[in-house]
Amino acid sequence: MARWALVVEETEGLGNDRIWGSKVLAEIEGTREEALAELKRLVPAYTPPHPFNSRQRTLLRDGDTYLLISKGSMRDYHCVFKVWELLWDSKRPEIQQERLAADGSTG
Repeated sequence: MARWALVVEETEGLGNDRIWGSKVLAEIEGTREEALAELKRLVPAYTPPHPFNSRQRTLLRDGDTYLLISKGSMRDYHCVFKVWELLWDSKRPEIQQERLAADGSTG
């Protein structure tokens, strides 16, 4: 069975130390449709670190991708949410072995 990562890409850091980063919010084992359903459930309640006090939040969707725009007092920030299939993790080799077994490969 496939594993899926529910990922948010967003601004991390403050001031001149801001970067665009990503983090895994959750992992789902199952179908892509099940992972998308869980993402749809998680996204509206997600509170990004920036801006600290959001004046307005707007949530958009394009197919399977969500865009959350948060308006702050000084600038606007956004987050992008996606589902990605988890293929390999260097700290969890069992994930790759599960994929190989599911594909019928050996090694």
